[in-house]
Amino acid sequence: MIDRHALLSRRAALSLAAAGAASLAMPASAQSNAVAVKHYILIDLAPGADQLLLDRFYMTFHSQEVRRAVKAWQRNYISFRSYLPSEEAKARYALQYGRMTEIQFNSLQDFRDSRPNNIYGAGLGSYTPPPGGWQAGKLFKSVTATIPVNPQDMFLNTNTPPKEIPYFRWIMLFRYPQGVSLADGDKWYREVHAPQVSKLPGLKRYAMYQSVAEGQDYPRVAEMWFDDYAAWKAAFLPAPKLVAPAWSGEYPFVDMISMFVGENPDVDFINDDRVIP
Repeated sequence: MIDRHALLSRRAALSLAAAGAASLAMPASAQSNAVAVKHYILIDLAPGADQLLLDRFYMTFHSQEVRRAVKAWQRNYISFRSYLPSEEAKARYALQYGRMTEIQFNSLQDFRDSRPNNIYGAGLGSYTPPPGGWQAGKLFKSVTATIPVNPQDMFLNTNTPPKEIPYFRWIMLFRYPQGVSLADGDKWYREVHAPQVSKLPGLKRYAMYQSVAEGQDYPRVAEMWFDDYAAWKAAFLPAPKLVAPAWSGEYPFVDMISMFVGENPDVDFINDDRVIP
């Protein structure tokens, strides 16, 4: 008598094996296209500019127009108001203040497909401009990075149970110095730098992402979680004394821009039902 459950189990195992083999046989570019991605936008408020003015422009005009233009591909569209960095932190690190927006797509191909033949045109010229115009940068400047939803490297991942005060996240977009290849830089980062940073006090999570899109100014993104600013300060002010790479310099040893944000977004453009200011 045939054991149907055993037969089904064998078939399931064969199917999984075949799927795994197909994935291995898939070119790296195709595998990258199949991975869900998120598009980070760091929006740096200009010195002296009004945060409320930025929010009003972004929420009333820009986010709504972006949503109309690319909602067929978006699966998530959220934004985090950043923490105001302290003067002592700004004096030591390249910290921005404004917003970090995260837009998720089911695949890199979906992200790419949202660009050509868009009803709003190829650039920003058809979108409502911010006060002062797109080119002036009087209200803000922005930098983007397109990365997988899940990081390629997770160096530290401790439990982060819910708590009254949101976790404190340090988002860093970075590139290695001129003349240092991505391969050499990544080898140092993974094998030397990350193991040392992972031992710093108070660090809860630590990951690195590799950009999956072309032409990114900052092809690497790192993210660290702490309980709060005090915990971050205990680890990074003064700057930790870590082994310098072959190209020398002082921490963080790379060309970096960064932002402090909380654990959760303050606005969800897809799921929220709220009055836009």
